[in-house]
Amino acid sequence: MTEQSPLAIRRLESVVERVAPRDPDRWEARPPLKRGRLVSPSRARQLRATVRQLGLAVGHEGMPEGCGRSVKRLLAPEAVDAFLELAAEGVFRDPDKAKLLGKPLPWSTRAMLRDCLVILGEEAGVQVVVPRVYRERLDLAPVAEAVQLDALYERLVWLSGDAPVDALMARSLACAGLVLDSRMRSGDLASRRVEHVHLDEGDPWVEGVWNPQGWGRARAEPAVLSPGTVAALGRWLRFRGELVAGLQGSDHGMLWVTVQRMGRLVGGVGQTYEAGMPLRAQGLRMGFSAGMARLNGVLASRWKGPGPWSPLPLRVEQWRRGVEWAQEQAAAR
Repeated sequence: MTEQSPLAIRRLESVVERVAPRDPDRWEARPPLKRGRLVSPSRARQLRATVRQLGLAVGHEGMPEGCGRSVKRLLAPEAVDAFLELAAEGVFRDPDKAKLLGKPLPWSTRAMLRDCLVILGEEAGVQVVVPRVYRERLDLAPVAEAVQLDALYERLVWLSGDAPVDALMARSLACAGLVLDSRMRSGDLASRRVEHVHLDEGDPWVEGVWNPQGWGRARAEPAVLSPGTVAALGRWLRFRGELVAGLQGSDHGMLWVTVQRMGRLVGGVGQTYEAGMPLRAQGLRMGFSAGMARLNGVLASRWKGPGPWSPLPLRVEQWRRGVEWAQEQAAAR
């Protein structure tokens, strides 16, 4: 916090510091937001980034004059609209990241800014009216245009049946199937346990979870599994069984596990992370991308159409959004 900053920015910085203190000794004792939740580390970073962008916006010619004099002025509808429009164009990106300067923000970042503005307003006692952030087709998955994603997935599962698929690829293919059938986000996907997957019943299903990013509580939402997903999960579970068998102690029960031995830093000290250990959301996302990239190379030579080979999306969210977009298109017909 600097004395040279406009009054509105200093006030918002103090708001963030109160609910998300930088001091590690104060973090555990932080108070909840007025909506009743504690700020997570990721949300704390988002709130600070939003205030930083607001600080850059205050002096911009596209913002209402004098908007930095108070939080009420800065979070007024005309100022919020101008800020979100300019931010979407990449005007307020981090100056230290030269390659990104001026590049438009993706839909997810624009939605994050919108949510953070609402939270900042709530904590500062100012009602914030924000426009809805729409997701364009361009932001969605680079999915093969000529074939429905679910039908494409079914073919890929069968094509990979006699392909040299290793544990990394098997895990990614099983993840993609669960995303297509349940539309779970990566964080919810990472929390699945083996007991949540029911492959031996008449209609195979998974105990899914719908976890809204805004208000509302998470709720269980079972999803029926397609034949392709059942086949992919069965293959992954065989790999998983072999990996977990190499660990000492009983099976931890998590569905997604590491496929090779890795080193990592814990508190500045190097530690070994054995194959078969549970994967967190970030590790699952990174492993998914690596597995899909490898699958692209293996399956491209086996593709016989229809149409030319289209590389598989590499990110979990691309698969999930591709399904949502296809459903939106079907509903609009």
